[in-house]
Amino acid sequence: MRAGSLRHRATILSLAADLSPVTIGSRWVGIRAKEAADAGQASGLRTGAMVEVRARGCAELSQGRYLLSGSRLLHITSVRDPMGTGAELVLSCDELVGQPGEYRPDGQPPKACRVHLTHSAPYLDELGQVTDYKTRAEVALIEVGRPQVDDQLLVAGTLYSVIGYAAESDDGVVRGLWLERVV
Repeated sequence: MRAGSLRHRATILSLAADLSPVTIGSRWVGIRAKEAADAGQASGLRTGAMVEVRARGCAELSQGRYLLSGSRLLHITSVRDPMGTGAELVLSCDELVGQPGEYRPDGQPPKACRVHLTHSAPYLDELGQVTDYKTRAEVALIEVGRPQVDDQLLVAGTLYSVIGYAAESDDGVVRGLWLERVV
């Protein structure tokens, strides 16, 4: 590892059983976008391109954990030890991006979060038929925990109420929600 290449301070986070963030520690890391052929525009909370992170070896950096560096939130998808000595680790990460928002759980203080909105997303019934078009949001579980119906999201000055989960959208990192605008 070249001297000076670890110039970003990152907090290592884990998701607890109750879906709250747990701080594991912090490390100096090097962050750069992987060379990818024509990474498309983000169609959800995850970007289309992977991010490569290099760090000195440590047990805290493992698959499934998160790195928070400034305003960047990265989910570690794989960890490699390229030299086999444990001295250096190369992490492949998904970067979670979106509009700044505020999650307002009922009866609790608001939490800052990032949100990806899709207006006029097809809403399917039990048979997989499109029955309506609604606003769909994607949020990171590490930031909002377990959103409930009637909780609210404030995005770009517009207040939305959570009316349900988007079926099969929760992968343990990102959760899809159906929203209705509060008038």
